[in-house]
Amino acid sequence: MHVAFFAEQLYYLPQFLPVIEVLRGRGHRVTTVLRLDAQFAGVALELPVAGHDGSELITVASSREGHARLRQLAPDWAVFGTFLDPAETLAARTRTALIYHGIGVKNVLFDPRLNGFDLRCVESQRVLDELLARDPAARPRCALVGFAKLDPLITAPRPERRDGAAPVVLYAPTFYPSSLERMPTRLAELVPGVRWIVKPHFFSWTVKQYAGQRARLAAWARDERIEVCGPEVYNLVPLMARADVLVSDASSALFEFAALGRPVVWCRFLALRWSYRGVFAWRFKQRIDPNTPRYEAVAHTVDQPAQLSAVLTRALAQSADPHRVRLPESEALIEHLIGPRDGRASQRIADELEQRLVRVTVPAG
Repeated sequence: MHVAFFAEQLYYLPQFLPVIEVLRGRGHRVTTVLRLDAQFAGVALELPVAGHDGSELITVASSREGHARLRQLAPDWAVFGTFLDPAETLAARTRTALIYHGIGVKNVLFDPRLNGFDLRCVESQRVLDELLARDPAARPRCALVGFAKLDPLITAPRPERRDGAAPVVLYAPTFYPSSLERMPTRLAELVPGVRWIVKPHFFSWTVKQYAGQRARLAAWARDERIEVCGPEVYNLVPLMARADVLVSDASSALFEFAALGRPVVWCRFLALRWSYRGVFAWRFKQRIDPNTPRYEAVAHTVDQPAQLSAVLTRALAQSADPHRVRLPESEALIEHLIGPRDGRASQRIADELEQRLVRVTVPAG
């Protein structure tokens, strides 16, 4: 079986990588088509998606070029991380699958355009129920599999911290709406003795309108207690493995880290453009799932930057407590968002690709 993954954005890759590894291990041919346009010029990326086992990496400069390469490859499966482009076609033999690139509280997850695949891999029963309530005809194309991105963190033991090593806080904001511009300038002084890892969204580095975010990142990078990850660091998974507490806003990262049983701090103070405030507040409401307040039970919530120090201190104390038990409501919400957490989501996805292809290609009897 030949499976091609099309990553239109670099940050889709961490969701694909565990599935790619499973498919390689089963002897399937894997090709990764990755869009790297002009914004990546000079960015030194290390991409573990090509190897000596016959797996391939193809880089393209546009989505259109990516689809052209997929047509040329004519794989059995083409796997995407977002919508299919209605203006593009694939080879007649190629079936399509969706492994959506994130989770969380954005309404885009239920956009009907995401149901136009031969297979849609769904992370949780909650998402599946909502999808089928909106589009019952999608049932045969959906498979409940879990959230593949977390498989490496669930199956690999957490690195042990050396005696005397400082606790680590990982700050991973999204690009918009973001808390980054409103975070304290003296970040490292919020909690003495803590080391920070700051992993901004790739767009914070590359999109012109986020110059203010880049200025804040540059100031933090001058502090030896803060490790600011550049645009070449695209995978949050290894950073989550090192962290004791995660600080974020309404991003997938917050729920991913909470699923590991570690404390998260949810920053609700966001820097909104004028076009998302006042009479235009409907745009913000349209972008965010109206159930967002319910999901906040998984986290320590912070409404103002001045509250961060006290909340972080409590979260770090929880992280250090080996007897900490999460509230049942919080645990239920994680299951609601993430689905099964047994480290086998990527194997279930590989199973679906294999089994559904056989059903189509092998005649009955």
